[in-house]
Amino acid sequence: MVTMLPDPDYRLFDLSGNPYTIGFHLGAATAQFTVPARWPPPPDLDFALACEKIVADLCPSILGELRGYADGQGIPYHDLLRGVCRRTMRLRRQMPVYPEGGCSSFAVVGPGGHSLVGRNYDFHPVQRIRQRIRLSPDEGLPSVGARGSVPGGRYDGVNAKGLFICLHVVLSDSPDDPRPGVPFHLIPRIALETCATVREAVDLLLHLPHLNSFNYLLADSSGAVAVVEAHPLCVRSLDPGLTSDRRPFAAAANHFRHPDMLAFQRNRKLDHSTRRCNSLSSSVSLASLSSLCDIPPLLADHSASVCGHRGGHTTLWSLAADLTAREIEYAPGPPCVTSFERARWPGA
Repeated sequence: MVTMLPDPDYRLFDLSGNPYTIGFHLGAATAQFTVPARWPPPPDLDFALACEKIVADLCPSILGELRGYADGQGIPYHDLLRGVCRRTMRLRRQMPVYPEGGCSSFAVVGPGGHSLVGRNYDFHPVQRIRQRIRLSPDEGLPSVGARGSVPGGRYDGVNAKGLFICLHVVLSDSPDDPRPGVPFHLIPRIALETCATVREAVDLLLHLPHLNSFNYLLADSSGAVAVVEAHPLCVRSLDPGLTSDRRPFAAAANHFRHPDMLAFQRNRKLDHSTRRCNSLSSSVSLASLSSLCDIPPLLADHSASVCGHRGGHTTLWSLAADLTAREIEYAPGPPCVTSFERARWPGA
């Protein structure tokens, strides 16, 4: 077991092979996963096993990776599984003020036809694992993306076919009696490994059972864009907007917008999230973004707090991608002060 680890952990892992071996390598190289004290208690094993069965039907290789991860960390697989299957995003221990989450993203087709995406991932700096994984698995499509502390998942990423997806937590009412489903962080991972287009990924997200409330922004190299809003009791997709010259775009933050989803947010303060989403929508629809280098200035904006530096609205990493040109860059920190680094395209 590795004892001296970077903190925060922004390491890049370039992995290939079978799921168990990939998981074992990551588990052995990463700080031990424990359920944070601020989280609610993990579910009982029967609930976690019911979630496991759903994941097995969608992407069984992820479970092989989780078994390898548990062995690499020297912890029982069922303990890891219970921690992965978090039923609610509510916190048991109060954290400092966290205004509706902080993640912001957009996708737009540029004037030259290139599909461009930008994304800031924001959370409390207490999240120390911020690894980037470039994966060429024996089973599933190659991908590159970022993960947080919960094993097995991706918070954002792109696959070899040019499909991009990222997640945004939505603070909403949770069901009184949660049903088993797919944990939030595994959903982008499943989409990246099994889907080639936005259409395929939207169909996947609309039909799988969601364990948690999240927004997912999607784009692909053909110029398709979408946002899926997911709650354990309801899932809807949003139609893309159009720029003044009829190019599709989408933006997402940490609130629902579809009429069928609004009731789940019940009187929550949404000003911060709404301001970021509206600002990106306005900027993207008016600007003539044409290449990768045009994206970082929008992500570094402070006027609407797209780039954050406080509490739960601290930008831990940022990414910019041209899906058509097969280019992606990550900034390991706030994009206003952190240089973007080119990542090798998956499968290349």
